[in-house]
Amino acid sequence: MEKDLYQNTKKNEKADSNDKRRRNKNRGNRIISIAALALLLAACSVPSGRAEETQNAGIKEEPKEWLEEHGNCGVQELSGYLYEHASVSPYASAEITIKGYEGEKLETEWNAPSAFRFGGEADVTWRYYNSLGEMETALNEAAMEEIDVDALHFLYYTFPMTENNCALDLYYILKKRFDAKEHPLTAWSTDNGKLFYYIQETLKEEDGHEFSYLYNRNSRVNLYVKDHMAYGLTLLNRLSEEDDETLEYVFDDIIQRYGILGSGWGLDEENLYWADHDTRLTELENPKRSFLEVRGISEDWEFAGDEGIMRYFGLLMEADYELPLTEDGRMLSLHFSLAKEDGEEEDTELRYYLLNGFCMDEPYDMTVTDMDTGEVLQERRVSLSIELTDTITYPDLNGDGYADMRIGAPVHMNGAKAVEEDYAPPDYLLWDPQTEQFVRKTEKEVANSSRAVANGLTEEEQEEKTKRERSDFFALVYELPEWAEPEDYIKLTDDKMVEYEVQEGDSLWRISERFYGTGYKWTTIVRTGDAPENPNYLLAGETVFIPEICYIPKDPYSRGGLCSEGSFQIEQPAGFAHHFLSDNVTYIPWKEENQIYSLPVTNPVGENPFHEPEDWEAFQAEVIRCSEELCPGRVSSLTFEKSHMEDGCDLYGYSFEYDTGEEILEYVDFFKFGKANMSEVIGVREQEPNTVLVNTVRYMAASFTDYGGEPGMSWGDGVAPNIGADKWEYPYLHNLFEAAGEQFGTEN
Repeated sequence: MEKDLYQNTKKNEKADSNDKRRRNKNRGNRIISIAALALLLAACSVPSGRAEETQNAGIKEEPKEWLEEHGNCGVQELSGYLYEHASVSPYASAEITIKGYEGEKLETEWNAPSAFRFGGEADVTWRYYNSLGEMETALNEAAMEEIDVDALHFLYYTFPMTENNCALDLYYILKKRFDAKEHPLTAWSTDNGKLFYYIQETLKEEDGHEFSYLYNRNSRVNLYVKDHMAYGLTLLNRLSEEDDETLEYVFDDIIQRYGILGSGWGLDEENLYWADHDTRLTELENPKRSFLEVRGISEDWEFAGDEGIMRYFGLLMEADYELPLTEDGRMLSLHFSLAKEDGEEEDTELRYYLLNGFCMDEPYDMTVTDMDTGEVLQERRVSLSIELTDTITYPDLNGDGYADMRIGAPVHMNGAKAVEEDYAPPDYLLWDPQTEQFVRKTEKEVANSSRAVANGLTEEEQEEKTKRERSDFFALVYELPEWAEPEDYIKLTDDKMVEYEVQEGDSLWRISERFYGTGYKWTTIVRTGDAPENPNYLLAGETVFIPEICYIPKDPYSRGGLCSEGSFQIEQPAGFAHHFLSDNVTYIPWKEENQIYSLPVTNPVGENPFHEPEDWEAFQAEVIRCSEELCPGRVSSLTFEKSHMEDGCDLYGYSFEYDTGEEILEYVDFFKFGKANMSEVIGVREQEPNTVLVNTVRYMAASFTDYGGEPGMSWGDGVAPNIGADKWEYPYLHNLFEAAGEQFGTEN
């Protein structure tokens, strides 16, 4: 009996001790939460405090006395109760105690707001204040109060954002006080850009990957802003990680009353700045320059109303530069101002833009002035990007000693700061010392001018020189230079034979090593009909025949532009207008451009259909037939190629000239079959007296490597049938005669 009593006493003491520790832990957690909340409110009151002091200077108004209000409701109705509550003061807080809590998230349609089912009752105590400072003091006093550890305790609060409460300033203050590596502070915009909030995310590593979660109950900052009012929600007694995760649904249910939180956009500092500012002036040096920006509005966000934060961006209104024309020469002043359309009045309100969702530039009037004499040297219109002020640089582009102009063309899109993309090429303006003006040039014209300066020629003379000396990098090479590395070349053999006179001590193996670099190719060497049958017996002076070998230099930069891991790869040399190969093969008259189409696709035949001589001859006959029937009188110089490659594949190609009635075009087609995938490469260009297009197309097709991946991994599956597939017996290849006929109207 004594033993049992002793044990029960120990058990009771242990239970009391655990309960005491649990109470102390929850009390400590609550103190931490209140302290964090006090910091948050203090942060929010930094800018507004000054405003209050200014507003109250010389005005002594007695503070109002606010009575507490008490209410209760089911947790299911809590969000509506808080949202509809009419506060007697803009500064208010509600202490919420929930007992018997149960939560469940219901399934809803993807485009519908979240829905929840809750159990339990909520007791709400409202308190009102005259200022943020008064609210902060009251919450600090509440930090030491005992709370029921068996209930959930939340604090809901609201206060107005004054004119001096800038979204970006608040972000900086909160970030300085609360940002952590494990819980970074971020800003988000939801509800079509009308609601934005500051929150601490939770970063977790799972299976070697880092994921970001918006775990609201673990965040010390849950601050929402809408219509210049701030709303916050904090869990006062932090529970353990094992607690029911549906506790987070309380946050979602309460806050989603103020906007749709199901999806949103991350806000950067630029977005937050333009939420509260109408202008921005930036001044920089080297060269001395200044930029005046105004707040623009995206028309794509018209349904967000004027309060939609994602609607705003910085639009460059004016830019001024002071530029030294030469290292020791005179100074120029360049002024850019946003151009007005004819009849358009001066901007007095925010400017609308981005009607199509994205744009690269805006028209600006440029004025170039001699700063020494005040003489206006040039007036013209140029294009500049929005949202990225310093897009103009002044390098000496052609090396003539004068400053030139490079105008970048970054692309602006909704919700993203402008960045310079590959498909938005910059503009180039070279200084012409004779006319004393900036002259627009293309990138190729800039390169030509640079070469002209280096060679002491005029730009016209250099252009003629370049045409005469144009190199054909991928031209076939029949003998490798002594310094060449074999791995830098693709080796081909064809059906042409080279005669070789056998030397004393030769064997088929040694001859193969000499010509191919390996003795295993000895079976390709052909002997005359009267030669001894024994392959090991060669007579000195005997003539043997070896397939001709040629080489294609590989792209030194190895631009593997089209590839699928484990399936295939094909090179994309620079200097060519490249298109993905689909049903449409169209010639576009771009000056100085080689147009090339390529795309590996699944090999539909599962083998090389032209390996046997008779099959290749049948294909040539079909090509000739199509050229005559589909393009009568328009095709000339039709040639064919077939080569064998070291990887065991064959390379096929044909080319021809096509008369459009106005000009002669070159068409080139090379293709190669792999085990799982095949590649067809097509080139089109205006006729020129060189073989640049043929050799480049041949190289790209020859560079195609099939790694034996599963069929169907390639990019071309599921596209429309190849053009002209129904016009001949080879539907897995493009019929270039049908393509040319459709574009240039052979029926006429």
